[in-house]
Amino acid sequence: MVKVRRFAAHLANKECPDKVISPAYDTLNTAEAREMAEGNPMCFLHVNKPEIDLSPETDPYDKSVYLKGRENLQHFIEKGYLQQDTEATFYIY
Repeated sequence: MVKVRRFAAHLANKECPDKVISPAYDTLNTAEAREMAEGNPMCFLHVNKPEIDLSPETDPYDKSVYLKGRENLQHFIEKGYLQQDTEATFYIY
């Protein structure tokens, strides 16, 4: 049986969502993502395509990419680019 639960998600900062929200990771290749995020440290592509913050020769499936994604996600939360909802909610994706 499937269990569906509410949770308090981290969402784009309400003051500047246009700087945070980005296309889905699988709609851009690395070069396109790198170009789209250039000059915008708040672009979520730094989290879901973290290879853009590593050297271009880096294999996108290398462990360092996943570690960079984790580091970037923590940075986004600490900087307030992503803010946690105050209560648990159902989200439609």
